[in-house]
Amino acid sequence: MKLIAGIAMGILGFIAWAQNDSDLTARQLFLITAPAVPQPDATPKKAPAVKVKPVVPPVKKPPADTASTNHQKNSDTSALVVPASYTPLALKYSILQRKGTNYEEVDPETQFRTGDRIRVKVEANATAYLYIVMGGSSGQWSVIFPSKDIDGGNNQVHAGKPCTIPPGNDSFYFDETAGVEKVSLVLSRAPEPDLEKLIYKAGDPSRTGDSQEHKTIMAQNNPIDGTVVGHLRDQMLSRDLVFEKFDGTAADGKPEKAFYAATKDKSDKAQLFVDLKLVHK
Repeated sequence: MKLIAGIAMGILGFIAWAQNDSDLTARQLFLITAPAVPQPDATPKKAPAVKVKPVVPPVKKPPADTASTNHQKNSDTSALVVPASYTPLALKYSILQRKGTNYEEVDPETQFRTGDRIRVKVEANATAYLYIVMGGSSGQWSVIFPSKDIDGGNNQVHAGKPCTIPPGNDSFYFDETAGVEKVSLVLSRAPEPDLEKLIYKAGDPSRTGDSQEHKTIMAQNNPIDGTVVGHLRDQMLSRDLVFEKFDGTAADGKPEKAFYAATKDKSDKAQLFVDLKLVHK
């Protein structure tokens, strides 16, 4: 009885959240997690005995409908299926500046100086596809994520697993030329076709089993025309986006300096586009 009551309260809480998420900030939307789905009893049940008349040979029945059989098996042995309604899609990004031998989070609006070295850390609140492009004064943009040095070029990210760019011990370096470095973050629940074509090449379709999932990343720093980035910006910024700058204490008690961006779109086509400007004085 307590279990049923607990499940009911969880469902009511989820419904209340779904109705009131319009009042939540970007950071609150990022921190939302769906309620736990109760697992069915996995204890195997003894099959009932089948009585067969000795004088009548057993008759082999025609195979049952495959879809119905599979559905019945899945409903008996697997976790309950969550309806195709997602939480709002959101991301958090922060700037890590080298301080001595370590990298520390700094205000994303920090004005950097020649010689400063930084890294960009991005985290999504759900499984999604991440693209990071950097713009130059020439109007050409270069891809900095996905990178062949990170997970073999795979750009699918998962909740709770931050992605730090560049990987390893590398960093971005501010040279003697002052100005504003433009970085754009694109997060999409499904792969973004325009960027996929520019970043990846599909595997050989003549090979058995090859599909769009078998992709190889093109040469790094393959330039992207600024009009493509502009088109994506216009397309995604028209969505219901919310932003929030946070400078305080995170849930783990550590100081946090970050920006949050979220879209309240809960569909499988949810996308968001974030412009990041690094000021170099």
